[in-house]
Amino acid sequence: MILQQVLFRSRRTAAILDILEACSGLALALFLWMHMVFVATIFLGAGAFDGIAHALDTYYLSFTGIPPLIVVFFMHFLLAARKIPFAYREQRIIWRHAGLLAHRDTWTWLFQAVSGMAILLLGSIHFWVVLSAWPIGASLSIHRVGQWPQFVFYIALLFLGEMHAGIGLYRLAVKWGWPPRRRSGLLFEVISALFLLLGLAALVMFRYLGGAG
Repeated sequence: MILQQVLFRSRRTAAILDILEACSGLALALFLWMHMVFVATIFLGAGAFDGIAHALDTYYLSFTGIPPLIVVFFMHFLLAARKIPFAYREQRIIWRHAGLLAHRDTWTWLFQAVSGMAILLLGSIHFWVVLSAWPIGASLSIHRVGQWPQFVFYIALLFLGEMHAGIGLYRLAVKWGWPPRRRSGLLFEVISALFLLLGLAALVMFRYLGGAG
């Protein structure tokens, strides 16, 4: 909280950091949805999956896109973390107030804080696993995701990622006033549910192709 107090002495600095946090969160959410569409090509067969992966490498989209993605990923965490109280006493106060208020947006903020910490850990592991076994291919992905421990890992990452992205965009819409709160809540709930179902179906497909080992 000391860092937060120092940064918030300047309203201009606070506003700039809020905009950077919003932009980085929006960029990550859009990437996540695009990534899910790419992963879902496994339904068209290993050839389609490999074809897109090969095209991304051939035109250097992977090599030019992944480094900025990783930078934005960690930058977003640092920007969001400045608002999170890490002291035990402050956490107790926030959880107590959340219970007393019983307000949806208070609980969504708490979920964002908790899920963000989990995504930082799981996402970092995912980056390391993918980059250490480059290039991406259907056979390697099937072997990795199709095994039981990894399967559970990716279910957890999928759920946390999609929920974090949907709630984050909802809170962003509420903050900027468009679309209206009720419409934005329904909109992002539907979108998150659709991408969550798509991701679960893709993971099941990977596990099926991997022989459910």
